[in-house]
Amino acid sequence: SALKQDPCAGCDEGLALAYQGCAREYGNPCAETDEAGLVISGAGTKKDVSCCLKKEKHDRCLTCKSMDCEFKTCNVNKLYYSERETVMVDKTKTKEAYSEHDAAAMKAAGWSF
Repeated sequence: SALKQDPCAGCDEGLALAYQGCAREYGNPCAETDEAGLVISGAGTKKDVSCCLKKEKHDRCLTCKSMDCEFKTCNVNKLYYSERETVMVDKTKTKEAYSEHDAAAMKAAGWSF
């Protein structure tokens, strides 16, 4: 039996960091350049082949992230490229974040019950 590759495998923070480094260094690493290093519209040489592969994988991971896996038909990291965002959002939902809305704080602010 032939092994089946999972296009959504490897979508983790390591890939995200590698992609960001490539984007910082090359912009679009898949852009074709001529001998002078100028971006052209036709066939040429990619700015950086290794980074181009990372960019293509990153784009695939963003597609995978939005896949519907209701019946566990795929293995997807739903938090890909937003791990830190969810941490920041979660911090707004802690008891300390809501302390300004508790009864004592509202009463001290002049609200009456």
